[in-house]
Amino acid sequence: MKNVMIIVPYMSGYGGTETVIKNLFMENSRKKQNIMNFKLVSVGGYRDNNWISDIPNKEIIQFYGGKKLRKLQYMVFLPFIMFFKIKKYNPDTIISTNPIIWTLAFFYKKILKGKYQVFSWYHYSLKDKPLKSIFLKKADKFLAISSGIKRQLIAKGIPEDNIKLVYNPILRKKGTIERTEGKNTIKLAYIGRIMLDGQKNMRQLVDALTQVSVDWKLDVYGEGDIELFRKYISKKKINKNIQIHGFKKNVWSEFKKMDAIVLTSKYEGLPMVLNEAISMGIPVVSSNCETGPDDIINRNNGLIYNLESTADLVRCLNLMALKKNNFKNIMQIKESINKFYSDVFFNNFLRSIR
Repeated sequence: MKNVMIIVPYMSGYGGTETVIKNLFMENSRKKQNIMNFKLVSVGGYRDNNWISDIPNKEIIQFYGGKKLRKLQYMVFLPFIMFFKIKKYNPDTIISTNPIIWTLAFFYKKILKGKYQVFSWYHYSLKDKPLKSIFLKKADKFLAISSGIKRQLIAKGIPEDNIKLVYNPILRKKGTIERTEGKNTIKLAYIGRIMLDGQKNMRQLVDALTQVSVDWKLDVYGEGDIELFRKYISKKKINKNIQIHGFKKNVWSEFKKMDAIVLTSKYEGLPMVLNEAISMGIPVVSSNCETGPDDIINRNNGLIYNLESTADLVRCLNLMALKKNNFKNIMQIKESINKFYSDVFFNNFLRSIR
């Protein structure tokens, strides 16, 4: 049996990467015959342990204190931790989401005379979170979570044969969420970090909502700069149409009916919130940020707008309200992302790391 060690840095416990790793281990545990032995090593630990508590084969090295203290602990302890864990577990394959970790693993391969392969599993767009060239040279293979990231890696000089397009896994959901009734109305939700500007680009969403020609409501779920967001929606005089709920661990249980999930990001790796929504039968409206949405969205599950045009977002929101009856076939919406479901993903993932 092949030993696969996945090494990750500190994680909050609330992000998409945590969900991906959890889904990978859950799918592996469902298999009656395991051809690979997965081991998760968390160097730094977590803020919330919900994502990691059910992972069976793991080792957690918890760092304490704030961001600055954790950074100091990494500088002092990470090289030693990496050396001794690789020596202890003697893996056939090492996978990491963190460039420093996979670079150290690649470096120790020579020192330990290891025969293992090092896989980079980077979860961000290289355009918006670029990697130094040294990190691109210190991995044997690359796991790309979207077609856009694969294109970026090729543009950086990585041979296409060394890049495996694996996407990210989503669990099949039994539950469904239907559309609201009524014409010329739309109920929307935003799920993610609350950022008026920057990556999440929620200012554009607010500006668009002031211009739509239909009646609308928006539910906002997440943490972040809530007060700045509140001030802006008050300034735009639309605060009565928006409810801010904060972070919810099981956000989908909050919805009785929903017409669309909206994503206005300037960049993503692979926006899992879109897949989560579609797996519940909810259509989506998303920006055409460089990596992610074009792999997910098609005519059966949503609309893509031009990130550079708030007017195009207004058009899509109006169109979604007018055509929400076109998105009433819940099973068709769910099946539109079949390549992302964990059973399909898992088989593809295994083929990619053999």
